[in-house]
Amino acid sequence: MPPKRNQKQSRKPQSSSSSSSSAPKLQISAENENRIRRLLLNSARPTPATDDTLTKDQKAKKLKTVYEKLSCEGFTDHHIELALSALKECATFESALDWLCLNLPGNELPLKFSSGSSFHYTEGGSVGVILNQQDNSTPSVDPSTTTKDQALESPVLIKRQLNDDTLDSCQSSQADWIRQYVEQQEEDDENKTWEDDIFDESSATKLREPRPYDVIAKEYLAARLEATKAKEKGDKKHQELASRIIRKLKQELSALGLSDDTLALEYDQISTKHASEGASMGHEPLIENEPSDVESNSAVILPSNVAAINGSDVENHSADENLAKSCLPAVHVEKDSAQGVAGDIELGGFFLEDMPSNEIHPDILKAQKLEKIKRLSEKNLDKLDGIWKKGDPQKVPKAILHQLCQKSGWDAPKFNKILGRGKSFSYTVSILRKASGRGKNRKAGGLVTLKLPDQNEAFESAEDAQNKVAAYALFQLFPDFPIHLLITEPYASVVMKWMEGESLTKLEDSVEDHKSRFVESILSGDGSGETASADVIDYKFPQNNGRIDENKSSTIDSHQSFAQRGTYSKELESTNLRQAQYIKMGTQRYQDMLKFRATLPIATLKGDILQILKENDVLVVCGETGSGKTTQVPQFILDEMIESGHGGHCNIICTQPRRIAAISVAERVADERCEPSPGSDGSLIGYQVRLDSARNEKTRLLFCTTGILLRKLMGNRSLTGITHIIVDEVHERSLLGDFILIVLKNLIEKQSSESSSKVKVILMSATVDSSLFSRYFGHCPVVTAEGRTHPVTTYFLEDIYDQINYRLASDSPASLTYETFPEGQRAHVTNNRGKKNLVLSAWGDESVLSEELFNPYFDLSYYQSYSEQAQKNLKRVNEDVIDYDLIEDLICYIDESCGEGSILVFLPGVFEINHLHDKLAASYQFGGPSSDWIIPLHSSVASTEQKKVFLRPPGNIRKVVIATNIAETSITIDDVIYVIDCGKHKENRYNPQKKLSSMVEDWISQANARQRQGRAGRVKPGICFRLYTRYRFEKLMRPYQVPEMLRMPLVELCLQIKLLSLGYIKPFLSMALEPPKIEAMDSAMSLLYEVGALEGDEELTPLGYHLAKLPVDVLIGKMMVYGAIFGCLSPILSVSAFLSYKSPFVYPKDERQNVERAKLTLLNDKQHGPGDGNDIDRQSDHLLMMIAYKRWETIFNEKGPKAAQQFCGSYFLSSSVMFMIREMRIQFGTLLADIGLITLPKFNQMDGKKIGILDRWLSDASQPFNMHAHHSSILKAILCAGLYPNVAAGEQGIVAAALSSLKRSPSSANSSRTVWFDGRREVHLHPSSINSNTNVFKYPFLVFLEKVETNKVFLRDTSVISPYSILLFGGSINVQHQTGLVIIDGWLKLNAPAQIAVLFKELRLTLHSILKELIRKPENVIVLNDEIIKSIINLLLEEGSVPK
Repeated sequence: MPPKRNQKQSRKPQSSSSSSSSAPKLQISAENENRIRRLLLNSARPTPATDDTLTKDQKAKKLKTVYEKLSCEGFTDHHIELALSALKECATFESALDWLCLNLPGNELPLKFSSGSSFHYTEGGSVGVILNQQDNSTPSVDPSTTTKDQALESPVLIKRQLNDDTLDSCQSSQADWIRQYVEQQEEDDENKTWEDDIFDESSATKLREPRPYDVIAKEYLAARLEATKAKEKGDKKHQELASRIIRKLKQELSALGLSDDTLALEYDQISTKHASEGASMGHEPLIENEPSDVESNSAVILPSNVAAINGSDVENHSADENLAKSCLPAVHVEKDSAQGVAGDIELGGFFLEDMPSNEIHPDILKAQKLEKIKRLSEKNLDKLDGIWKKGDPQKVPKAILHQLCQKSGWDAPKFNKILGRGKSFSYTVSILRKASGRGKNRKAGGLVTLKLPDQNEAFESAEDAQNKVAAYALFQLFPDFPIHLLITEPYASVVMKWMEGESLTKLEDSVEDHKSRFVESILSGDGSGETASADVIDYKFPQNNGRIDENKSSTIDSHQSFAQRGTYSKELESTNLRQAQYIKMGTQRYQDMLKFRATLPIATLKGDILQILKENDVLVVCGETGSGKTTQVPQFILDEMIESGHGGHCNIICTQPRRIAAISVAERVADERCEPSPGSDGSLIGYQVRLDSARNEKTRLLFCTTGILLRKLMGNRSLTGITHIIVDEVHERSLLGDFILIVLKNLIEKQSSESSSKVKVILMSATVDSSLFSRYFGHCPVVTAEGRTHPVTTYFLEDIYDQINYRLASDSPASLTYETFPEGQRAHVTNNRGKKNLVLSAWGDESVLSEELFNPYFDLSYYQSYSEQAQKNLKRVNEDVIDYDLIEDLICYIDESCGEGSILVFLPGVFEINHLHDKLAASYQFGGPSSDWIIPLHSSVASTEQKKVFLRPPGNIRKVVIATNIAETSITIDDVIYVIDCGKHKENRYNPQKKLSSMVEDWISQANARQRQGRAGRVKPGICFRLYTRYRFEKLMRPYQVPEMLRMPLVELCLQIKLLSLGYIKPFLSMALEPPKIEAMDSAMSLLYEVGALEGDEELTPLGYHLAKLPVDVLIGKMMVYGAIFGCLSPILSVSAFLSYKSPFVYPKDERQNVERAKLTLLNDKQHGPGDGNDIDRQSDHLLMMIAYKRWETIFNEKGPKAAQQFCGSYFLSSSVMFMIREMRIQFGTLLADIGLITLPKFNQMDGKKIGILDRWLSDASQPFNMHAHHSSILKAILCAGLYPNVAAGEQGIVAAALSSLKRSPSSANSSRTVWFDGRREVHLHPSSINSNTNVFKYPFLVFLEKVETNKVFLRDTSVISPYSILLFGGSINVQHQTGLVIIDGWLKLNAPAQIAVLFKELRLTLHSILKELIRKPENVIVLNDEIIKSIINLLLEEGSVPK
């Protein structure tokens, strides 16, 4: 809750329209609100799970507490019971408030919860009180504040002349409180009160001599009857005369030591005896004939649901038309003669005293008894201080009731007219009480509605009816007070009659009994709550929903018969395979292939490998490059099982780290076995990679990626039916590679303990510390095969400089004196390259370029034997930059000077490969037909183009393969003789500023370098040219690559652990080959909770399920999922790609202002920008990126690459980045298609032309997934979904308590600009951001991706987002129903009535269920047709169109 000082401020007149302390207020049209509420009420909500840890008594106590709290908030018992009946035993105060705010219309909610600006009834006399105060706060007491001052603040018309002394004796806030009451009384203008006459009487009359009691009583009766007649005739003169007589008789009675209460009660009794006479004299509305039967003498206490009990009579209609009507009857409290008369007063044996009747007159005895009641109750007169004291005139019951309610800190009573009484009046009274006391003395609070004991009693005036029910309320609610002394006649006599003759059950007891019976009815229901959990969808393994019940004998029998048939089929297949094998062995082609296979080094170990596998579950095969392990070991196993007659049972899975390796190895093995291509009829070999599969039911050896094996584990936890798992290239220590080892180790241990059929596991690697894997798998055996490589001559950079006589030009990008960076290249700032890269990244002063720069790794002692030119080159070379001129010269040198053989060039990524490819194709030496044999090789290359690398070129053409590290171990190109190694690769790294994992260029390890060198000696002696110095290789390179599990965030692994239900995350990862740090695990889990992928006790959410299937960063994955769901996929794909890669804008020297102008020009592009945006609404760097790509794409498709290049030059964009974004968009789009969220056109092969078609398809505005791609408000909401919790807020959007603890600079205190905070400290918008020069922001919230700290903390690439975006896609929502505040993640705040806030809260829960449905059947769900999604879209569009 906000501090109280904020509440006080909110009640002051606003001095400024832009107060910094006021939170942004949600605005929603009534049409949208009603539509969404209707949809939510009609949507099926899951039944909450019950808490079986609580006993029945504990559950009952909890429900009673919730009941009382809701009642104290002003909800009727009927509404409370509807909510608790719906929520049952799992109800909490918060959940019940949510239910009520969602299900009740605004006019039936207490005002502070309603979304309406006013609260009134269209009929009847029900009165509402408007309070700005919190319900749990008491009226403030300030002695210095006068009633007059308060009246000036809130001028109202006081309709009664209240006694000044009475007001002064009350608390200072009483006048305000009474004014609130007076404002409610909309129907009292025409009725004069008893109080008016009584308060005018100020003089006392001299007392007479005492007279007998019976004489006084008779005269009193006559005077009362005369007063009644006079009033009915309208004879004011006689009425006033009778009143004077009555006052004199009261004074005489006082002289006898008896009170006027005795007279009133005596008069009631006498009038009862003469009922017929009273009727003939004319009926006095306030002197009712009381029925004598027991039932009518019972007190009827309504449980505040009068509307439910008398729905046709009560004027203020309830929500019964929309909600189930309560069947609870009104509580009838039976007469009990053994009880005391009132409250806690014990009368003992007073009425049982044995007195001779002839000693004291019966009337006097009766009077003495009544006087005893008076004396017993007068002990509490001191509690009435400030309301009434002896000698004060009596007041009407309504006035006393209001004063006592105010003194108790309760809300003012509300009188509700009961309809159906014709011209007569009858009322109930509702009072919202606050709990008080502790322990046994505790009195429950809540809303109570009271009705007169005689439900048929009616009155001629509204004032009389209200006073009568007010008297009854005083009698019930304040039994310890002498109410009969305070109130006027005839109400005092009625109260005395209730006190003397009625033994009514205490109100608290009756209410408590009612609650207890209701709670008992919930807890002892028909058991419907016990089956609620069965309705919850298990979204972890939806494919297992139809599991066979193995406990049923019939099912077991059918299963056994099926198994028997399966076994027979397997045996038949085994026989057929063995016969086919024998036939194949008789062919010459197969014999020739066997001879070739026998020449491989691994062939000599075939017998050892097969024998060890028979005796052990795990085997490590360590083979050097060229040993043949990848292709031969799987065949050894397959051939042995076929020849032994078990081929039908054989099912081998061999994992490869890359899809190209899985495909190429499968084709190679099929060729060696003289079989058709993988997956075709007659072939036992198949492959399966993402988006491509070649397998059938006859496949016995499947090559796949590690991710595919993980997917198989999802549906087959024990890998039933699989005989062998081969994990190749384990030395790469990839994240999923190490993960699969944990899974396999657990699986083997489980199979050993259960003595079940075991999967055999074979680990294979080229260069590996075999003992590490052997120890991990219980010291399993290791088999080592020698490599079959020819000698390879190695040349380092210094040797190459000398050998080809290369001169490093001063303007070369690889030279440290080169002042401008190549397009698209933005250097990383490191300790060794700080000044240079500060300049290149536009962070510092360009004057540092004038200083002399040299290679910090240059050591002259290493290069004394080299030429002077080589030494100059080495001194000025920037080793971190790839020298493409050098590579081109080197390739030309090899082509001219060396013998035949293909050249394999290792480069780090696709961009670098394309750059070199274009450079060579444009050269004289490799232009023309030769350019067809410059072959790129990376994971994105189409399968048909991949096969070309294995072909041999014509005799006069040299083949040049430009590859990533995919050619390092995964595939072998036989005719490669020359290798050029740039020493770089790209690996996944975690960027702590971006909080994203991305591909980063880095130096390879010594082990990687040796692998690349080995590629040159496959067929004959080769040469390896290393484009790095010997010093770097020996001194700076790591011996082995650091395992990804130790350098990468563990988010993806954590998702896989939960997806596969492998238990808790930390215990599982602690079983890894080299376990990651605890801090890394905590960081990953924290992020998953923040983005909504995990909840509760490490439970995977529907969103988490989708993210686990997307091999991208979770922030990017979440953004893409929501982009597809909400129909704005194309721009979100662009933004996701830019965030994963880098910004497309470049900053040449002295051009910063021109770059900013170009950005603004792009942002104002009406044709390619969002259609509903305006300048102030486009406060987003991310939308700018989207517009830039859309412009580039349009020009590229319509006018060609040259026009696109010119566009990039005009707007300071990197052309290479744009091409990379294009490829990443396609990659991301195919990932979404892979999990079924979108549908893409199917292509047999993905060549360059098809890539263009697919990119245009993803950009097609007519596709359903792009239906709302032109609405900036929706785009920004999806940005919030992806980037949250990377959010910053201005002061208006931050909770006061959080704001006071945030660090801020002294200069910002007096600044007129918006000051931003990230939840911990003050932050600033980076100068490169489009928002850095903005003075007026539409909303006080923005999202960002990256924080950079220099002298300040800067936010790069920001987007202003709306309150709706925060509520729908942000962090956890805490609805403070009573105060109208919504707090997000404990520090962001919004103003919203509880009704609206709960609406958004329920929308998020419903969106959660939509994601669940996507999990069950992603291909069958047309999300954009979902009414809830449409409603959310309408909300966002409405918010975007509302002017601020």
